[in-house]
Amino acid sequence: MRNELEKMLAQGDFPIEQRALDDLCQYYEVLVLWNKKTNLTALTSPQDYVYKHIYDSLYAARFFDTFSSLVDVGSGAGFPGLPLKLVYPSIKLYLMEAAGKKIRFLEHCCRELDVEAKILHSRAEEVGRGPLREQFDVATTRAVAALTVISEYCLPLLRQGGLFIALKGPDGGKEGLAAQQAVKLLGGEIQDIHRYSLPTGEGRSIVVVEKLRSTPEKFPRRPGIPTKRPL
Repeated sequence: MRNELEKMLAQGDFPIEQRALDDLCQYYEVLVLWNKKTNLTALTSPQDYVYKHIYDSLYAARFFDTFSSLVDVGSGAGFPGLPLKLVYPSIKLYLMEAAGKKIRFLEHCCRELDVEAKILHSRAEEVGRGPLREQFDVATTRAVAALTVISEYCLPLLRQGGLFIALKGPDGGKEGLAAQQAVKLLGGEIQDIHRYSLPTGEGRSIVVVEKLRSTPEKFPRRPGIPTKRPL
């Protein structure tokens, strides 16, 4: 595992620090153990972990300043937020998750790995109407919902000039086109739809949205509405 992680970091031109390698190995052990009792991910083989989880998560760092405050919305098993923090420790990390079982995993993981992160047990629609509204430099999501939906979760959390980075599969370009009007309504603009492949060959894309204007006060709508009635 460790050799494969080191090879992956070199392939991706990511920083290679011994502490990060130790932490990424331990993260895998904790993930596999907890996954036996809590459904965190279906991808648990060492190769899936290294490339489909870690490489995919770290690729997002190409698009923002790693001294940023970052909120990972719908963090689940911690992707992409935790790998980004382990490899780029200067990130000021917030992990947001609504499911209690996943929150307990994130809390345990951060204790075990000695990760400094704020864990928010809440829905994005609630946080986006509270004191943390328009406070973050970067918001990330991975495997949460369609771009029209997650834009309403994430853009209200960003300061003007902040970036929303959506990690998507190969159809991210189609989602980006479909979400343009919603993004504009929420104060943002799609700056880039970047397509790439994992070292294992699977296609991926990243949609980068810049927050240009303050989000209108009526957004986000109350919990559940963005999913039921996407913009």
